[in-house]
Amino acid sequence: MIRDTSGQDIVLNNRRPYRKWLGVGAALTLVASLGWAITGWRDSAGADAVVSRQALQLGTVVMADIQRDINVQGRVVAANSPTLYSPAQGIVTYLIKAGDSVEADQVIAQVDSPSLTSQLKQEEANLARMDGELERQRIQAKRQALDNQQAADMAQVDLEAADREMRRAQLSWQKQVISQIDYEKAKDELARAKLRARQTAQNASLAVEMAAFETKNLQLQVQHQSLLVAELQRQSDELNVRSPVSGMVGSLALSQKAAVAAHEALLSVVDLSSFEVEVLVPETYADDLGLAMPVVVKVNGQEWQGEVAAISPEISNSQVVARLRFTNDSPDRLRQNQRLTARILLENRNQVLAVPRGAFIDADQGRSAFVLRDNKALRVPITLGAVGSRQAEVVDGLVAGDQIIVSDTSRFKDNNTLLVTE
Repeated sequence: MIRDTSGQDIVLNNRRPYRKWLGVGAALTLVASLGWAITGWRDSAGADAVVSRQALQLGTVVMADIQRDINVQGRVVAANSPTLYSPAQGIVTYLIKAGDSVEADQVIAQVDSPSLTSQLKQEEANLARMDGELERQRIQAKRQALDNQQAADMAQVDLEAADREMRRAQLSWQKQVISQIDYEKAKDELARAKLRARQTAQNASLAVEMAAFETKNLQLQVQHQSLLVAELQRQSDELNVRSPVSGMVGSLALSQKAAVAAHEALLSVVDLSSFEVEVLVPETYADDLGLAMPVVVKVNGQEWQGEVAAISPEISNSQVVARLRFTNDSPDRLRQNQRLTARILLENRNQVLAVPRGAFIDADQGRSAFVLRDNKALRVPITLGAVGSRQAEVVDGLVAGDQIIVSDTSRFKDNNTLLVTE
């Protein structure tokens, strides 16, 4: 009989009891993972897509005041920047340079117009000649009046003499000292004297009226000529081009001693005491713009109150040009063509449902939004009202306290339910 080696074996104690618990832990982990997978599968089973919460920007529906406004870019322009034109054809001489400071009524340019100067001298000579003719007419009228008065006086003397002879002839005829023929002759002489006296008086009166008419006619001609000379003198004075405002010379349209046509632009003057902001507004907001609308202009980090001062009636390059002016105080040290930003307040809505403005509005034209319900986001139809730069009004579809996705949702345009993971 062969003996085994059991007598040589040594029984050792089990020093690795942790393997037992390791197996138990692995089994529990497997069960938990399986449960989590089943839960995730169950949640994702009703979702069209899965998205991480960290990849979303969320916003809450609240009651708030909404200002419907638009942000526009603009530049500083002078509220008053007149352009000066040549009053006549000639040669221009600039007395200033571009950028020079000028005062109101200061002569800044001169136009030498030989034709206008010559015409003025000719008309002044005509006026002097007509003044002489008027004076001669007045003297002639006085002389004519004197001659007429003398003739009337002589006719009156002849009338008195004829009347005296008539009385003498009548007495003599009654005493039969003279014949009937001599008496009739004296009577005829009296009648002729009366006729001459009456006609002489009428001629004198008519001559006075004629002289007055001629004098008045010459006076009207002199007055007309005086107005013509005054107009030419005004045009001649305007050859000295004066600045209408105090400010700065903008730009010279021509070179020194250049030939210039009548009514051709010479230069511009910028009134530095008053500035406005010229902005370009998108065509889509053209119908919403109105005069005196409040605006906020941002200058060097500060906001200044203003209003819409003017709106262009035409659309150019899908934009409308508008002018903004400061209502109360205006910023210091503004410069021509300085770039600024402005916010035009189109409408105010008080205590309405509002959500933060986000890219989700452009993704679906504001017709729907994803509302968070636990770990899911459900698409619901909505209606938006006024849209401001920071918030948008909710007319229908949401209630206060709803949390929605305000970031871009265009990649989910074909999805109605999203699973939101942590």
